[in-house]
Amino acid sequence: MAHKIFKKEDFRRDETGIYILEVPKGMVGIGANLIIERQNTDGEYEIVQADMHRHNDNILIKWSEPFDGRLLYDE
Repeated sequence: MAHKIFKKEDFRRDETGIYILEVPKGMVGIGANLIIERQNTDGEYEIVQADMHRHNDNILIKWSEPFDGRLLYDE
């Protein structure tokens, strides 16, 4: 699987206080094989079940706080 690393700084906060990471749909595709992993303090990754929506040409990943992590997806 391909992956994309993201940082806390990549999230933006919306008016409701939720943090949103925008990922271009063209980069990861629109299939069901998108996995979100959060990086722990020890450097290991854990899978999280974040709220995801498609909006225009982006996939929006929503979480209560920003975090370092990676997206795993099929190429």
